[in-house]
Parts: sequence; structure tokens; C-alpha cells
Amino acid sequence: MGEKMFGYRGLLIVFAMMSAHEACAGAWTQQQGRGIAIATVAHSDADTRFLEDGTTGPATDFQKTEARLYLEYGLTDWATLVAQPEWRHKETGPRQGETVNGLGRVDAGIRIRLWQNDTSVFSVQGSARMPGASDELAPANGGDTEWELDGRLLFGRGFPVFGRHAFTDMQLGYRHRFGDPADELRFDLTSGIDLTPSILALLQSFNSVSIGTATGGFQQTREHKIAASLVYRFEERWSVQAGVQKTMAGQNIVEESGLFFGVWRSF
Repeated sequence: MGEKMFGYRGLLIVFAMMSAHEACAGAWTQQQGRGIAIATVAHSDADTRFLEDGTTGPATDFQKTEARLYLEYGLTDWATLVAQPEWRHKETGPRQGETVNGLGRVDAGIRIRLWQNDTSVFSVQGSARMPGASDELAPANGGDTEWELDGRLLFGRGFPVFGRHAFTDMQLGYRHRFGDPADELRFDLTSGIDLTPSILALLQSFNSVSIGTATGGFQQTREHKIAASLVYRFEERWSVQAGVQKTMAGQNIVEESGLFFGVWRSF
């Protein structure tokens, strides 16, 4: 992967900004002693939800605003430390406990590169997700009051498309959720292409399915969300991003639509 390619060294780290709820980048790792910091703000709302059978119905007014700081640092060329704290404001209705403010989840983990050639890379990643919510009785917390562990297999590949640099990244993960919510099987897919030497177009799909049994009033869920964005590099180490995201299908979840904006700097 050449250092001059906008697509195969720095741009893959942008994955962290795409999702409203994920804290993972692509399969590639940072160089030793190098890293990136990404600040992102996302807002979404919903007035419908996907029901048990996958059809839609009305939902209590829902809105969510999140601010995140995503960090990566190359411990070695093959091991990258990752971390992400977040702040959130979430409303699920007008009653007490249906609005929460403050620290959201804090994620921390490590990505290990197992194999790489000139075009492809295979890695594993493990992370712990600390809850930030303080009121377990608040419905708006939605099961975010217990620790979670996330393990992933990651594969990335770069290739040319009509003379442009392009890539795809696939991630298969399992998320163990302590407490009453069910565990989750997760599959994320990202494709991107350099429209110009400074503009990257990204299309992503985020998918999760409940595994096992949900107790304590929680339900089995399924979610399929897409995001599309453009990333503009205006200086060597600085880029900005703007995009949209929408929940396309699911089960026992709200049908979210939203916008997100990010600023990132490599170091």
C-alpha cells in the first residue's frame, strides 16, 4: 500500500465515523507510532418502528444526538490500539426516564493484523464496551447499562476501478452482552472509491441479529442500516466528512434516519 494513495493507508480509518453506534475501523492497521483522531457528531430521529414481523408501525417520537472521539494508535506495525468515548442525548418519549443525557459507551480494544500482501489484509479485533448510563430504570437507556465484549474477524482488499483506487472491507463479529439483552451476531460491509485524489465516496452496510435469549423485558432484535458519505481531504493530515444513514429493515427497532459530520486528523 503506497503512502501516496488516499485510499489504502489513511482512508480506511475513516470507517469509525460512518456508523451511529460502532467503534471499529477497517482491517488495516496503523504504522508504529502513528495514529488518528476523529471527532464526529451524528443526529437521527424516527416516528415509525419495525415490528416483530418486520412490518412498520407508529412509534413514540424518537431522536438521538451523539458526539464521539475515535482514537487509533499504532503500538506496532501489526497491532493498533483503538478507543472511543461518546456523549449522547436520547429521547424516546415525554415521560420521566424517556430522556437521557451524558456519557454514553466507552470502547477500548486492540486490532491485530495476521496477514497482508500488496492488496489484501486479514485481522482480528477485540474490544470491551463500558456502559456510561447511570439510571438502569430509564427506558431510553435501551439496554446500555451493562458491559459488552466484541470480537471480530476483518478482511480488507484494495483494487482499481476505471483507474481509481477502490476498496472493500468485511467484518464478521460476535457481541456478548452482559445482563438481560441477547447477544448479537454482526456483519458490516464497507466499499469506497476515490472520486478524485482528495474526495472519497463511501457506501456502508451495518447489520446485527440477536443470538440467544433476551430476558428482563428485552426483545430479540434485528437491524439492517446503510450509510453513504463523502470524505474531503483539504490538507495532508486533515479531512472532513458528511453523510446520511438510514435503517432499511429490522425487527423490534425504530426506523432511524439521520445525518453525520466528522473531522479527522492523522498524526
